[in-house]
Amino acid sequence: MEDGTHDLARAVAGAQNLLRHCVELKTAQTLLLVEEDRQIDYFDNAVADIIAGQARELGATVLRFATPRVDGPDAVPEALTSAMTHVDHTVFLNRIGDQMRFRSLPGEGTKTMVYTLDVDTLASRAAGYDHRLMQRLVALFNQALEDKTDWHITCPAGTDVSGQMPAPEPVSEVDGGFAVRLFPMSVHKPIPADTMVGKIVLQRWVTGTNTHAYSPEVHFLDTPITVDVEKGHVVDLQGAAPDVAAFRAHGRMVADKFGLDETLIHSWHHGLNPGTGYFASAGQDPVRWNGMIFGSPRHLHFHTCGDYPPGEINWHILDPTVRFDGEVFLEAGQVAFFESAAASDLLRHYGLGAEDMATHQDIGV
Repeated sequence: MEDGTHDLARAVAGAQNLLRHCVELKTAQTLLLVEEDRQIDYFDNAVADIIAGQARELGATVLRFATPRVDGPDAVPEALTSAMTHVDHTVFLNRIGDQMRFRSLPGEGTKTMVYTLDVDTLASRAAGYDHRLMQRLVALFNQALEDKTDWHITCPAGTDVSGQMPAPEPVSEVDGGFAVRLFPMSVHKPIPADTMVGKIVLQRWVTGTNTHAYSPEVHFLDTPITVDVEKGHVVDLQGAAPDVAAFRAHGRMVADKFGLDETLIHSWHHGLNPGTGYFASAGQDPVRWNGMIFGSPRHLHFHTCGDYPPGEINWHILDPTVRFDGEVFLEAGQVAFFESAAASDLLRHYGLGAEDMATHQDIGV
């Protein structure tokens, strides 16, 4: 059965993978399931129902808390803050978890942000890879970057940027450096862009990062825009004059709202979960697409407009080639790193081979 096919049995298996291997839920523990108000329609309501049902099957007590989307990470409802201090685990089917992924949350229990926004994604290969495998693969990828000195990104649309790697910092093998656990595990640690130079070619749209709520969250690009970059800052924009003006105005609107420098590009990363797909038309809802597609190796994005990760605006690049010290780690949507000796040994340990890590091609565009 192909990814994207509504398969309840596989969705149940994805929920079990989340609860057993990511959350590490045990019998008699308490699970707080944080949902968005159902009329928001960002998450498919059935996903929360499946996860809650499987948690109860594991013998856990499930508490469900619904709240509207909040304006930003400093606007978490006090009732939710209090609830998190009284449970063993908190699972977010709510963008509050996304907003807090680079910040701390109250309580000693685990916190997990879930990106399976619909049942098809919960049933997909992305959620089916053993979470422990993905944790270890991402940790291997991060470790492989520690002795690298430079990076280089190109893409078929014309992007060509490069920069220097920072001094290595310890990164947790559990969460990859994020404050909450991520399911499915999908990305490497963000790479700072402060030394970046070159050009980035943007197409289709740019989106918000889910850090703060603002409107419009999506700015559509009628024609491509080329961004000239020096030392991690935008120094020039090239393209059709009306489109450049509109793009510039959108960046200034966001920057003015939050007191930011719209020229600053903070960091970037690409996807590492080859099962990631998007099973609808991305153009119909780029906000939802943005919230799911970052895990695909066909996708790379830059965190812009903000001197903190992930900033306020995502710039999206498709089918990039990424090199570190001249060595190809990602090419044409396929993760070359998965063919390395260390990654191959790990995959074999989980009964998988290179063919199991082929990138799913349907990403909605």
